[in-house]
Amino acid sequence: MAEQDIALMAHLMRRAGFGASLDEIEAKAAQGYDNVVQELLNPETQEAVEEDLLTRYNPSYHEAAA
Repeated sequence: MAEQDIALMAHLMRRAGFGASLDEIEAKAAQGYDNVVQELLNPETQEAVEEDLLTRYNPSYHEAAA
């Protein structure tokens, strides 16, 4: 995989997401730039995050949902 692809994907994940680990960046780079952009723009196609994980890092999430 080209270093340029890794750098481009790292930049995309910093700007459009919340950053990513090197393993995540390499996996996303293997998917291709256009596919990852579509995935980021259409989050309904991604797996849902478990609610306990959301409340662990953002306790106010549970209060807002009630």
